[in-house]
Amino acid sequence: MKRFEYKCVWIAGMGETTARILNSYGQEGWELVETCLFWHYFKRQLD
Repeated sequence: MKRFEYKCVWIAGMGETTARILNSYGQEGWELVETCLFWHYFKRQLD
C-alpha cells in the first residue's frame, strides 16, 4: 500500500514569486493537489 505525507502552505506571492515557490516544492518531490485562495495543498509519497 502506498503511503503519503501531506502539507498545507500559505503562498501569498503573485506571478513569478508563486511560480518560484511551487517549483521549489516540486523539486523536493511535492505534488500540488489543490489550491483554495492562497492555500496550496501538497502530497508526496513516502518510501
